[in-house]
Amino acid sequence: MTSSAPPAPRAPRLVELWSLREDTTVRTAADDAGTGLVSTLWEDIKLPMSDPVVHRALERMTYGPVSLDNVLPGFSGPAAPGDPRRAALRSTLEAVGHAVIRTLATGDGTEQLSVVPMVREARFAPRRPAPDTTHRLSRFATLRVGTGDMLLESPLSAHRVLLHTPQAMWLVSCYVRPVSVRETARLLDVPLEVVRTAVGYLEAAGMLVPGTGGPGHLAFAEDRDPALEHWSPRELMLHNRSRPGLHDEPLDPARGVPEEPDGPGEPRPAAGAPLALPVPDLDRVLATDPRLTTALEARRSIRADDGLPLSLAQLGELLFRSARARPAAGRPYPSVGSVYPLELYVTVTGSGELPRGSYHYDPAAHALHPLGSPPSLVDALLGEAGATAGLSAEPPVLISMTARFRRIGAAYPGLAYSALLKEVGALQQTLYLVSTAMGIGPCALAFGDTATSARAFGLDWRAESGVGEFVLAALPGGGPLTDHGRIGTRYP
Repeated sequence: MTSSAPPAPRAPRLVELWSLREDTTVRTAADDAGTGLVSTLWEDIKLPMSDPVVHRALERMTYGPVSLDNVLPGFSGPAAPGDPRRAALRSTLEAVGHAVIRTLATGDGTEQLSVVPMVREARFAPRRPAPDTTHRLSRFATLRVGTGDMLLESPLSAHRVLLHTPQAMWLVSCYVRPVSVRETARLLDVPLEVVRTAVGYLEAAGMLVPGTGGPGHLAFAEDRDPALEHWSPRELMLHNRSRPGLHDEPLDPARGVPEEPDGPGEPRPAAGAPLALPVPDLDRVLATDPRLTTALEARRSIRADDGLPLSLAQLGELLFRSARARPAAGRPYPSVGSVYPLELYVTVTGSGELPRGSYHYDPAAHALHPLGSPPSLVDALLGEAGATAGLSAEPPVLISMTARFRRIGAAYPGLAYSALLKEVGALQQTLYLVSTAMGIGPCALAFGDTATSARAFGLDWRAESGVGEFVLAALPGGGPLTDHGRIGTRYP
């Protein structure tokens, strides 16, 4: 008698699949038919491949995820004594482990998640945790959209994890709080052994961290690691990804396409005629300036509550010596690839020769373009700068540095932001030294308000945004520094 009831669904199970990174190739060495050459992102590896099983397995892995049981029956099972072919394949996979992608799929072939190595030192050795082991997501793990998958990454991991299905993402979401493997299986209504396998992959990839201790005393090693204590997740990821060595993202300027130059002095929409700034007599400056070491030794951050506005002559000399565009010679401060993504905006209190407001500095014409910023935003800029500098009043002059991100990002993908911050530091030091030599009180600020500056200067912060701030004041009785450490009298 045949039952008319539908067959019971097969219990889900996970199959381990193996593949090689897309940038890895396998071929026979030209000088030895029994030697294979595996070319990875980092190196070429010569391996013995006299056994056709080894060559066939690696070749199949170049096409995509494959069950090695289909290449060598019984490969995933317990090792049998005297099984040289299995041992040879295992040895080969370990030798190229930094190029091997491990994938978990359901029995019907649906890929659930993949663990991708990113560095030469990456090694992946998953183990099934005990059912009552508690894990949580690493506090440094981040989830973002990839190309058709979700990417789970951590700056502490040598791997990234691709989540191919909603089920894989549900599994990860269970670990936003500490939870045991057994409890996760119950929450997802998935067999315990399936969860043990998947959690073992995520732990080995560094995305889940196991806890120690019992209820009420649960602890995670990364929370007690003194090397990680002062890192925020976003800062550690930025540091990790902005330098080579700990990831595989491109940091190759040759791959970038520089933005079509728009001229270093392209003016912003102005509310009035540009104001040409005085040009200093460089021969006089060279004759009267202190030595470099004198200026370096005298350099200080000066927060002058009794500071005075800069004269046009002082402001013009400072900007000319620090930030102007020199024909065929870049600017006085360095920029990666001479791209110069920084723009300068000058906001003044109006107590000097310039009317109160914000101005864009044109480094090619050495001129200021008035922006017509709303008075409330000018007030906000100067008030925030004074508070950040610890002043009791507005600083006489605020220089806001913004970055035109596309100008550098298109040319230097991957390292643009890191290079940008170095450039901000170079410009700030240049402003410090020139100000010190001139007898002006300089002070770099730790931060500024991105939203306020964008509104005040009429910018789309996604394309051009604040990256540095600097306040200046003329000192009572001030003048240029001399080699004897005294203030001279250059200005009336």
